[in-house]
Order: sequence, then structure tokens, then C-alpha cells
Amino acid sequence: MINFKSIIIGFLSASCIFLFMGMTDKEINQKKKWLKEFPENGRYLPVMNRDRVWMMDSKTGNFYTSRLKEGDQTGSWTLDTKLSK
Repeated sequence: MINFKSIIIGFLSASCIFLFMGMTDKEINQKKKWLKEFPENGRYLPVMNRDRVWMMDSKTGNFYTSRLKEGDQTGSWTLDTKLSK
């Protein structure tokens, strides 16, 4: 039983090494380019409630709420409250 576990662990370790080695520089450069294009990824955090969705700006602490207008399918985000400092 111990030999079987060792074989499985060795096989999975080798598979992971091949996957890491298989990543090309082109893929890495594409990911770096994407991170430069969207530097504030993760800045806005969703906060959900039963009937509303808020969005918090983690940089400033502002809360935004979604408002639907008559005839507008997408709605808009408006400043709801601001946390006290």
C-alpha cells in the first residue's frame, strides 16, 4: 500500500512540474499586459442584500447602490452613503 501511494504522489508531482514548465513566455507576457491594462482589478466589492446590491469602493470607502429607472434595462450606480472617518 505504501508503494502505491508513493507512485501516485510521484505521478501527480511530475504532472504538476510538466504543467508549470509548459507555460510559455508568451502566455506570461499576455497576463502581465492584462494586469497593466486593469490595474485596479478588485477595487469594487459587491455587497448583496435580499432586494438590493451595493458596491463598495475599497479605496475610498464609498458605497454605491444600483438603481433601475423606468424603461432602462441596465440601470446605473449612484452614491448611496459614505462611511464616516
